[in-house]
Amino acid sequence: MPGTTTNGVAERRRGGKVLVIGLIALAIFAAPIALAFLWIKFLTVMSHPVGPGLLGLRIDGDTLTVKTAQCPSDRVRLVELHDWETEKLVWRAHDPLTEEGRSGVLRLWAAEEYRTSRPATRPTELPKQLDVSVGHGSEDGVGGVFDLAEVRAAAPPAGSYWTPEGIRTGRELDELLDCNGGGTTP
Repeated sequence: MPGTTTNGVAERRRGGKVLVIGLIALAIFAAPIALAFLWIKFLTVMSHPVGPGLLGLRIDGDTLTVKTAQCPSDRVRLVELHDWETEKLVWRAHDPLTEEGRSGVLRLWAAEEYRTSRPATRPTELPKQLDVSVGHGSEDGVGGVFDLAEVRAAAPPAGSYWTPEGIRTGRELDELLDCNGGGTTP
């Protein structure tokens, strides 16, 4: 009998060790997957704000135009485009020269309409998802990510722009802001 008890205890210890090693291995493999899942959820929440989109985009042939919601006293200072997937800068322009541009209707890759822009010409292939940021001052600005195939398919009518909430006119975008008192401004 003493041999059986020793073997039983040894087998339980071995089984316990195997169980502990298995749980440790599972934790080692599960932790990175859980962290990756949480990171993706965080990025999804950050890239899709809870409030209404304050940017719209339209595509007319080879011309891309952004409309940013803004109050009459606001002036656009900076436009930046990034490839959303790689975060690579695609285009940047400072200080629109036209009244239309300063008031929030921004033709992209129209170098003559900005004090500076780089690169001056549009790339032959645009990213599938374009991350657009428009700055109004040192800290004020708005941004959004646009799936270009979705914008093309929507084909908004003249004077209208595709937004994540649907097609809106420039006026409807501006009306999202409370410009008269203490409300949200870009």
